[in-house]
Amino acid sequence: MPDKILEEQLYKPVKNYLEKKGFKVRAEVKNIDVAAECNGILLAVELKTSFNLKLVYQAIDRQKIADLVYVAIPRPKSFKSKNTKDMLKLLKILNIGLITVSFTGVKNVDVIFEPKIKKNNLSIKNKCVISEINLRKEDFNTGGSTRKKIITAYRENAIFIACVLERIREVKISYLKKAGFGDKTGSILYNNFYGWFAPKGNGIYILTETGADMLKSGVFEETVKYYRKEAIKLCLKYQEMISVGAGAEKNIKNATKEATKKN
Repeated sequence: MPDKILEEQLYKPVKNYLEKKGFKVRAEVKNIDVAAECNGILLAVELKTSFNLKLVYQAIDRQKIADLVYVAIPRPKSFKSKNTKDMLKLLKILNIGLITVSFTGVKNVDVIFEPKIKKNNLSIKNKCVISEINLRKEDFNTGGSTRKKIITAYRENAIFIACVLERIREVKISYLKKAGFGDKTGSILYNNFYGWFAPKGNGIYILTETGADMLKSGVFEETVKYYRKEAIKLCLKYQEMISVGAGAEKNIKNATKEATKKN
């Protein structure tokens, strides 16, 4: 067992457990450490390295949004101690589930108490969280981590667009939509929240110096690396459709040819 367990170390075991149960899992969704969805059921897990009242308050707050709420902590040394028994009693009264994670042995996740489903699917926040889970194509965050910029569905999509523009220099919004980008593609480019894009006229956009610097900065290294590869695939598949003019088409062919050699 690690000398000091961090909250983010609890995330992967909990995620793996929930995925085996059929849930789609994403970290750090609307301030929820672990958000998971399956057949319209929203499940929330709050991660903590020890059981305390702050954890209980967070879990109670999540009950306003999620249909099932759990807390996850490192496995106690004993379930017979008064503190542990009091903890279980309180969680049962509040209908909050308990997951424990052990870093020794093969079976490292146990559900000690299962809460009853309390449907919140009419809640606007519930629908927003489920939507965010499903809009995120990959899970680039780690539940329980701090001081890290969160990769939201919006930011994820913007990075993908930036990676495409890095390859082909310029693109038309309508072509991106036809290539499978979401309905928010136009607003991402037009509103330009991060300063990564610039209009060239006639619905055509290019990557700004700020956008190019972001891709090289390493701030979103894992996400950029993933979407650079996805951009290559998209360019190879849709090079005629998403290109703007012969010059851009030439850029696509050159960029994809060079990238294919490197990979």
